[in-house]
Amino acid sequence: MTAEPIRSALGTVSKEDTSLVLPSDGKQRTGQQRVLEQVKSIKRGKSKMVKSDSIPSPTTPASATEFSEPKFQFSPTKLNDTLFKFSGSSMMGTQSRVTGRSLSVRNTVRRQTQNSQSDSQMNWKVQSQSNGMKASASKLENSTLISASQSQFKTLSSQSQSVKKFTRSKSETSAANGAMGAMPDITLKEAVEFLTHSDMSYQLCGASFIQHQTFIEDTAKQEVWRLGGVPALVQLLKSENIQLQQTAAAALRNMVFKENEIKLEVESCEGLEAILTLLRNTNVTETQKQLTGLLWNLSSADALKPELIRNALPLLTETIVVPFNFWTDSNINKHIDAEVFHNTTGCLRNLSCASDNERTSMRNCTQLIDSLMTYVQTQVERGEPDDKTVENCVCILHNLSYQLEKEAPEHFTEFSIPDGSSHENMNKNSLFSPRSSKAQKEFRFPAMEEGQPEGVKCLFHRKSLQLYLSLLGSSHKEATLEACCGALQNLTASKSPVSTVMTQSIIQKLQGLSVISPLLYSANPGLQKTAMSLVGNMSRVSSLRSTMAKEVLPTVSSVLSAVTPNMVKSDSSIATACRVMHTLMLSDPESGKKVLNSKLIDSLSMLSTNMSFETARKAAAVLLWSMWGQKDIQNGLKKQGMNKDMFINAVTATAYQAVTRTKGQ
Repeated sequence: MTAEPIRSALGTVSKEDTSLVLPSDGKQRTGQQRVLEQVKSIKRGKSKMVKSDSIPSPTTPASATEFSEPKFQFSPTKLNDTLFKFSGSSMMGTQSRVTGRSLSVRNTVRRQTQNSQSDSQMNWKVQSQSNGMKASASKLENSTLISASQSQFKTLSSQSQSVKKFTRSKSETSAANGAMGAMPDITLKEAVEFLTHSDMSYQLCGASFIQHQTFIEDTAKQEVWRLGGVPALVQLLKSENIQLQQTAAAALRNMVFKENEIKLEVESCEGLEAILTLLRNTNVTETQKQLTGLLWNLSSADALKPELIRNALPLLTETIVVPFNFWTDSNINKHIDAEVFHNTTGCLRNLSCASDNERTSMRNCTQLIDSLMTYVQTQVERGEPDDKTVENCVCILHNLSYQLEKEAPEHFTEFSIPDGSSHENMNKNSLFSPRSSKAQKEFRFPAMEEGQPEGVKCLFHRKSLQLYLSLLGSSHKEATLEACCGALQNLTASKSPVSTVMTQSIIQKLQGLSVISPLLYSANPGLQKTAMSLVGNMSRVSSLRSTMAKEVLPTVSSVLSAVTPNMVKSDSSIATACRVMHTLMLSDPESGKKVLNSKLIDSLSMLSTNMSFETARKAAAVLLWSMWGQKDIQNGLKKQGMNKDMFINAVTATAYQAVTRTKGQ
């Protein structure tokens, strides 16, 4: 997104107007922790005798916890019309699904995860595409590694006997030991050789050994890759034996975890085609779990995203996402496991932070957005806002709302502006006259209110805004909260009438400030930054500043009063807080005077002279200058014994002159 020119005195560098989710591995367990946790959860399956042409199915461990998020809690606030009803909705079993062909989005609201900000007097710069998509290497992967269970090393007695008939080399003896239920005493080289053996029991033994070794030792992944194991495992996905399919998929899933070169190797040997073909043709839940987990891990490689969006997205949506949430004539008897759906949304979460073309493809994917909205709404209605799949879904919706008005302008053609009115966010009033803007005219955007939105329209519908606010008032998962704030941030980011309508709806119709304001206190830097940016965006609507000042100024004042010199990493958030305080305080001096105190002024003075705060020090200096320049506020400062030198000095004068020069250009 191209940054717009700065038009006001406080329009200093700010890049948080709009954002993409950048899933990170930072909160995942270390390899050793994953092993310890997952070994405890492995279900040891008892060996069973089956037909001589089959192999016992493995017993996979229970999924390890994927993240260990700290909790941010506050009392949930109830909003009006929190339930978002779709036509023909009903709940069945543990998976709530919506019945019928109409795929509309429900009426709702509450809270989740990731990035935005701005003002008409404070013209915030928008985030560039490259900035929004940095850290491409740190995408989210499914950290559930799969250990081979003992039953995978057991085959039928008849197979064991046939192995015994061979001339016993070390490898053959090991395979026989594996067939009898013991861990085979083989090397990774021998395991890779087993993958192409003519005997299926050897193939299973080799794949199981690789699966197990890549579970317990990261270096095993590179060794199997160097030995040529990836093409052989991909070939086993084409086997007609269900057990071999599952074991090969699990081994590949382990191998590609955080290994970009191995991901690319899977693609180069036509592995994506093999994975998708098997996923399309199988109805076996365990196979689906392994394949979707594998796709989730592969989707974190940026180089694979275009092909995955081209080929995997339609398949995943049609065969998993939609059937999990909707009953139709074609899928009424199709059962989709919750873990399969979770893995799929993890994959789509990664894909949704690709390029603008890929985002457009996802937005246009039939019934994808409707299904995600339906799932989130259903979980909110069931009182499960912290469900791990809700996080994935809201992150996808957040990303798909990024630059929405710019990338999907055809959905905003019905917007009407009253004759003779100009959009208030674009006014160029002077620094000290924020209250001089005209009263807000009523803009009309029928698509935002229509009864049953579908597809892209779900992303900006008022019911969806309410759903995000509902999650903000009920979820304790910081990733979910950040994504909800990020979605609202994106929708309020532009300097167009559309963002004004979104802001009016959030503040006036949905009373959203009550659940947004507490997030400004968050100890989580990412969440605090996103919430502050959202408030910054909304503060551009001059007709709402007085309402915002009463609700937001006490919180912003507390945040700024608590700033310390070691909070340099929060430079951007602190700068945004200064700009928000500037706009709201000058638009409503009475509310502004109530939050003035020596602690706040001392904190701003420290900020204005601390060179470590590259952005915040300038914003703090301009705020100090502006306070003294506003007569009502100046009188309040004098009553507290403060003098002019604290506000008008060389530091604040330099900062003020710099922004006014920029404004005049």
